Amino acid sequence: MQKESNFKKGIRGINRHLGSFKKEIIIISALGIVSSIANGFVPYISGRFFDSLINLSDGVTSMGLPLWTSLLIIWAVIQLVANNVDWIIDRLTRYTDTKMHLNIQTLGFIHLLKLPVEFHKNEHIQESIQKISMAGWRIPAILRNISQIAPQLLSVLIGLILSLTINVNLALILVFGVFIYVILLLKILPPLAKADEATHRLWEESWDLAASSVNQIDSVKQASSEEYESKNMKENFLIKTFGPWIKMELIWSNVNFFQRIIVFVTQLSVFVLSVHLIGSGVITVGELIAVNGYSVMFFGPFVTLGHSWQVFQNGLTSAASAEELFEKETEIYTPLNAVSQEISGGVQFEDVTFGYETEGDVLSDINVEVRKGESIALVGESGSGKSTLISLISAYYFPQKGRVLIDGIDTSKYDLLSLRKQIAVVPQEIALFNDTIENNIKYGNFDAKFEDIKNVARESHLEEFIEGLSNGYKTLVGERGVKLSVGQKQRLAIARAMLRNPKILILDEPTSALDSMTEKFITESLEKLMKDRTTFIIAHRLSTVRKANRIFVFDKGKIIESGTHAELLKIKDGFYKKLHDYQIGVY
Repeated sequence: MQKESNFKKGIRGINRHLGSFKKEIIIISALGIVSSIANGFVPYISGRFFDSLINLSDGVTSMGLPLWTSLLIIWAVIQLVANNVDWIIDRLTRYTDTKMHLNIQTLGFIHLLKLPVEFHKNEHIQESIQKISMAGWRIPAILRNISQIAPQLLSVLIGLILSLTINVNLALILVFGVFIYVILLLKILPPLAKADEATHRLWEESWDLAASSVNQIDSVKQASSEEYESKNMKENFLIKTFGPWIKMELIWSNVNFFQRIIVFVTQLSVFVLSVHLIGSGVITVGELIAVNGYSVMFFGPFVTLGHSWQVFQNGLTSAASAEELFEKETEIYTPLNAVSQEISGGVQFEDVTFGYETEGDVLSDINVEVRKGESIALVGESGSGKSTLISLISAYYFPQKGRVLIDGIDTSKYDLLSLRKQIAVVPQEIALFNDTIENNIKYGNFDAKFEDIKNVARESHLEEFIEGLSNGYKTLVGERGVKLSVGQKQRLAIARAMLRNPKILILDEPTSALDSMTEKFITESLEKLMKDRTTFIIAHRLSTVRKANRIFVFDKGKIIESGTHAELLKIKDGFYKKLHDYQIGVY
């Protein structure tokens, strides 16, 4: 039942991607019919031509030419038509194949971008990317193989009809030879298809593990685990995967050998029987040549079909896997009657309860109202719900109960892009692209002027470092910003947020990775940035939150205390007071 489900899902996935290429597929199909008809008549005309050479006295045709000349002209025209049509089919197939391949991968990556944050947190993204990559290669391969096999099969049908007109017994030998070969394929291919699927699954797992190791290069280097990871890669690729894979390849080698034997026996049978038939005057030498030509033609598409079975099976499997991804619901960026307006920054949580699919409630009955321009600090142990509350503001998630309002409007009503463009986040760990410092600063503000970029670099105390580099703002930061220190990346994040000029500012441990001197400068810059902006600060270091208008203390998804720094210190045995006393060394 599961196999049938995957088959249907694979067909649905293939149809999804073929739909954009209907015109090209129709043209290829029409040309394929022309090609198959032309190629189907070539052996027959060739045989007639050789007979005409043997019997040069056959006279002239209605065109006034010797029969052999007319047949040679017809043969040449058919060959020219077939060759040119096949050339056009090949060019159009290559065009469609390449366009479809890149189209699938483009749509796949775009789809990943538009999936909710929850998907990216719960799924193995490398595996999803691998599914898209494999579908991009394998689905076009199905079209390519069909465009090659379908005309050949039609040529076989034409060849069979013409062979029957020459001699029924010879035609039946050809049919019987093909029948034996097809039986061989039907016996071998089904178990081979399962083995192929299992082998490719092993390869994908090996690839995924290897890619994960390379992506986590910092951890590998820090743990001196290069030899350990290298050993795992060798074992996964060269032992676990190689064994089943080479076993499959050897089976294919056997199939090729038996195919050659079957073709040999079939042709030998045709030749032996032809000796008697020619001697009896039942067929001519030219007709023997034609039948022999059809014997080669008959096996061609079935040999190709045998090899293509693997392509079809892989294509269906990859299409089904990718279809699972494409069927995931993307974010609703523009809900019905979407609100797209400039916000002032007032935020309200009304009876908000929220939990992830794999967990219980992370937030319970949150009621908070934040006024425009107010600075709010969120304090509590890891996992207490602070980051989740912030995610609700950006509408990465929506509460299961209650509402989150911005300027009195439910976040579920907003145009998401419009809302998020007015919110800036300085995360604890900034994600940088392997691009220039300039482009990383203006990411999300792509039309920013260079002068504005320099200004925010100066305000975030990044300018001196940048100008000390040989390529300045054009310096590449490396994959994930590997060329920058943690503090430099943090300052770049602050510069990016400044350039955004947001209405709501979210600071997630903004100075956690900075030394004391730099923290002092950055704190001054942040205070300028926070002025007249609604700001949410997540912090474990309480020195960061002292100046906040209000502090909310979280514990197990609830706000258990709130007030200013001074007010919270007055609460006897208060949670905040205990955190404060621990940090200043009272305990």
